[in-house]
Amino acid sequence: MTSRPNGLVLIGLLALACASENRVEIPDGVYEANDPAVRAQIESQERRVRSLENADAPDADLAFAVGELGKLYHALQLLDTHAFGALNAAERCYREARRLDPSDHRWPYLMAFAAQNQGNLDAAASSYRTALEREPEMLPALHRLAETEVGRGRPDEAVALWTRALEVRPDFASALYGLGTLELARGEAGTAVDLLERALAAEPGAGRGHYSLGMAYRNLGDEERAATHLERASHTAFPLDDPLVRELAYLPVGSAALVQQGLIAVQAGEFAAAASLFGRAVDADPTNMEARKQLALAHIDAGQFDQAQAAYEELLALDPAQAPAHFELGQLHASRGRPVDAIRHLTTATRLAPDYKQAHYQLALLLERTGQAAEALRSYDRVLALDPAYAEAATRRATALAAAGRPAEGLLILEARVAEAPSDATSLHALSVVLRQQGRLPEALTALERGLAAGPFAPADEARLRTELGGIFAIQGRLRPALNHLQAAQRLDPTQAETSFLLGMVQADLGRAEEAGRSLATALAARPDLTPARVRLAVLLAQTDRCSEAQELLEDGRRVTPNDPALAQALSQLRNACAPR
Repeated sequence: MTSRPNGLVLIGLLALACASENRVEIPDGVYEANDPAVRAQIESQERRVRSLENADAPDADLAFAVGELGKLYHALQLLDTHAFGALNAAERCYREARRLDPSDHRWPYLMAFAAQNQGNLDAAASSYRTALEREPEMLPALHRLAETEVGRGRPDEAVALWTRALEVRPDFASALYGLGTLELARGEAGTAVDLLERALAAEPGAGRGHYSLGMAYRNLGDEERAATHLERASHTAFPLDDPLVRELAYLPVGSAALVQQGLIAVQAGEFAAAASLFGRAVDADPTNMEARKQLALAHIDAGQFDQAQAAYEELLALDPAQAPAHFELGQLHASRGRPVDAIRHLTTATRLAPDYKQAHYQLALLLERTGQAAEALRSYDRVLALDPAYAEAATRRATALAAAGRPAEGLLILEARVAEAPSDATSLHALSVVLRQQGRLPEALTALERGLAAGPFAPADEARLRTELGGIFAIQGRLRPALNHLQAAQRLDPTQAETSFLLGMVQADLGRAEEAGRSLATALAARPDLTPARVRLAVLLAQTDRCSEAQELLEDGRRVTPNDPALAQALSQLRNACAPR
């Protein structure tokens, strides 16, 4: 059995730290947890180490306990990147655990990971190699060591390591990406394309891979494929399944730690899990306002809108002066077809934070949408006073001018903007809308067709312009071109409720009732408060002897928008029409 030190150096309330020799005082700057739950957790693990030491437990058992304490400190540093003292304590614990049990690969691996994160690549490489001596097929160690060797200017060593990793798992995306980027740097674009295509086949969502692949295709002169991948480029890295590192973030307890763990889940796109973690953080500390804010946002991301609303209302009950919470709750009400509640909360947000530009802007949009053009103008003016270069606000202000009975002023602004920036889709769309509202359909058509021909636009922007164009053709009774443009718009952006609604209306007028029903249902899925789509779909259902479904559809609508007179009228007419049946 390996000889024991006279004492372990432990850290926490008793001011001890892990070391291989005697107990010593902690130097200045050592981390101490602020959260009482974390302090208690550290004390508990310290007591376990001392208990094992006093009981003369086997070295492997003591090494495991010391290593677990090191993992706890390491986790605290990952959750608080300024907690350098915690990382120092973690490294000391790993070193002691490694001395006690040299056969365990975990402690040199975690030492290497800590050293790599601090930029100490030589130490990291040495410890990764030690871990691989004990666990030769450990993919995370092979990959991280390869990254370290690239950082040390040793690409051939990295190639050997990633190649070895692919022998263990041929579809290991991180290794394929690493090799692909090295080949790209060497000017071997063809080989890089093959490797990067294989990496993205395994992990299509890795935006960094799309960037590298786009650059490889560009080097090969294939601009079309390069553009396709560069459009999908982002900072999203290839995920690495690393159980030892992954579990670190979930070791600490307490409200603050749970918030950080929830944020990790958010980054991974696991919104329901994040909401659960934030909820536990609130339970642990009901005064943790950050936990409450993140809980509401996670519920929104998870599509749990009732829970999100409740979370915001509880937050605001505790602190009514939270302008961002009023803003987010206003946005939530707006998305759920509750403009009155949305306007109330957005107005409160602007009152609490007079310079809150986005709150003023979203308030202006809602006021304009609900027919309050004069009030919308005042909000737009406030936005532009805060940010005179806010082009989108200037464009929307022009449409509000037209709605307020000053169309000539609005058109002058929009025409000047389109002439100055023909690719400004927002201004082009707004110009068409104002011209259409003034009954100047030929001019609106000309502006849209000229703008689309000048393109190109982003898919969502082109979809919006084609939806407007299709709507104008429909007004003119030119259903075939209307259908073509609306179908093209839906292919470009299937998420827009207005596109699906207009498409359904045109399909219904063309006698394509089944297609119209699907389009209108798609519109309602995106916008449950879109009453015209709901009413038109109910009419289609009633015409095919599905009166009970039509009535249920309208009843559901009254629950979504209870004060909408159009729904009440449509429901009354439907009951009368269906009664004889």
